[in-house]
Amino acid sequence: MEKKEIRQHIDSNPRTSGLKVGQYKIICPNCSSQRKKNKKDTPLSVNISIDMITYYCHHCNIKGGISRKGERSMEIVSDSTTSATLTTSGSLSIMSSKGGSISIGTIKEEKLSECEQKIEQWLGNRKIDLDTAKKMDCVWEETKHLLVIGFPYWENGKVSACKWRTANGKKDFWWTNSASKLWGKEGDESKRIEGLVITEGEMDALSIKQAFLDADMDVSVFSVPNGSPNKITDGKVDPSEDGRFKYVWNDKDLLDKYDKIILASDTDTAGDCLVHELSRRIGKAKCYRVDYKGYKDANELLINTDEATLRKQVLNAEPIPLHGLNNMKHYSDEFESLYKDGKPSGISTGIKSLDDLFTLQTGQLYVVTGWAGHGKSAFLDQVIVNAGKLYGWKTCYASFEKPPSFHSVQLAQILTGKPFFKGHNERMTEAERNDASAWIEEHILFQDYLDGGLPTIEAILDKAQASIQRMGCRMLVIDPFNFIHTDKSYALETDMVSDMLSKVQLFAKQTDCLVWFVAHPSKPFNKEKVGHPTPLDIAKSMAWSTKPDVCLAVHRGNEAVEIHCTKARWYWNAKLGCVKLNYNPVNGRYGEIEEQEDDFDWDF
Repeated sequence: MEKKEIRQHIDSNPRTSGLKVGQYKIICPNCSSQRKKNKKDTPLSVNISIDMITYYCHHCNIKGGISRKGERSMEIVSDSTTSATLTTSGSLSIMSSKGGSISIGTIKEEKLSECEQKIEQWLGNRKIDLDTAKKMDCVWEETKHLLVIGFPYWENGKVSACKWRTANGKKDFWWTNSASKLWGKEGDESKRIEGLVITEGEMDALSIKQAFLDADMDVSVFSVPNGSPNKITDGKVDPSEDGRFKYVWNDKDLLDKYDKIILASDTDTAGDCLVHELSRRIGKAKCYRVDYKGYKDANELLINTDEATLRKQVLNAEPIPLHGLNNMKHYSDEFESLYKDGKPSGISTGIKSLDDLFTLQTGQLYVVTGWAGHGKSAFLDQVIVNAGKLYGWKTCYASFEKPPSFHSVQLAQILTGKPFFKGHNERMTEAERNDASAWIEEHILFQDYLDGGLPTIEAILDKAQASIQRMGCRMLVIDPFNFIHTDKSYALETDMVSDMLSKVQLFAKQTDCLVWFVAHPSKPFNKEKVGHPTPLDIAKSMAWSTKPDVCLAVHRGNEAVEIHCTKARWYWNAKLGCVKLNYNPVNGRYGEIEEQEDDFDWDF
């Protein structure tokens, strides 16, 4: 792996993106994707000093050093009265650090003028006016013959961070502090167009701003702080990249102000993944995408055409596909991908024999049933924990039978393999409890209705959408159905259930989320409960059998726990059948049944 890729990984990692002097442990980009176990381990040691970044992976042994010469460690301060120590619109001053001591830099007026002329020329080559950059609060300076432009990030009326880019033909970036919000400004309300535009980079945001100012119009345009995702799995953002999308939640109030969000990312694989993840988190119903007419990004389109063309493409952004009537061309990319890459495959359940029965596939609805007390919720917890540990998947629970604190106890027992409370078996240590608590905090969100709100299906899905926006959750668990407050206006309960499951199915597809729905069967005619229940046994409606993609039944047999797959819509991620698992009541874990060796001498 090249040093440039290592540096990009360090710059995008939340722990090291601020480039503060110190030692850090982060995920290794070279070996993490190849590891079968402990994919979330942090074996890459990173040592950041003023002049050098050194790194060493304790797993794959990759090592090296990256020079920081020409970079400056800076502190951004808000100062509306400061005379320009840099060429700027007069709103910022920058304190540069040399040799560890911080001092306010001084630049003579003639140097300011000379620097501004160079920046004006550099921007002009990209068809962006200097005044446009000033309106977006850009700053610039020249140090050691290195011309740089800065993009300050504001929070609560103060500058919290600044992203720097070389303005000399190269495309090198570095940060002063790290940003967790979008960069940009809202347009003049009297002139701005409908909607908010989000770009993949700051130069694209400047280009779109330029296109509208040229026509005496305005636009609310913002750029993501860290570009497109670095790691892509099966054409989607890898869960290890979830941390880079914190800005979606941090700028929730801004995004909620607009009914229309125009996504103006690059037209490459990484840009497609960025659009997919942003629309998944923000909500596809309000998202649109810009078509750059064959060009890579907004600035490239501006350079090769004109402001009017770029403006037209932004105004004509097309809605992100939701549902409706489309011809084959609309699905051509996905159709071609299926031909080249083969059938889609879900992720492992974490239990090998169970993978032969079904895998986990986003965008689908899985229904789980079983007689009371047979372990439906406990089985589901095991699968959720496995997906989080193996792949970093995050889950939103709408679990009405378990208070979050007690539910966390059960999850902690599965994580540690030890009981939480004192008893006859060895109890988890405080350190193990703290590790489990940290893991749950990072991977799980609990829906809570103790504030008096009714758990309607609409409320559950709204909170689930917020969990996707906040943490990038890829699974939703609704457990169980009978706690949901239902609409009493339906003449038949079966119609109510059918409509509810349709809403859940649509949510799963629109958000690319796997939804687990736990539903109890009706009381059996045979009180001995011989045999496992099927979807047809679930109360209220036959829709429990027709609407889901996968139906599972958890049944406690005489010798083991049986997991039955009673419906599989797609043969490539599930099949009809049964798998027997072992259940450990001490720690709540499910696992393979270990066959006992028969060492009896049968020769007589």
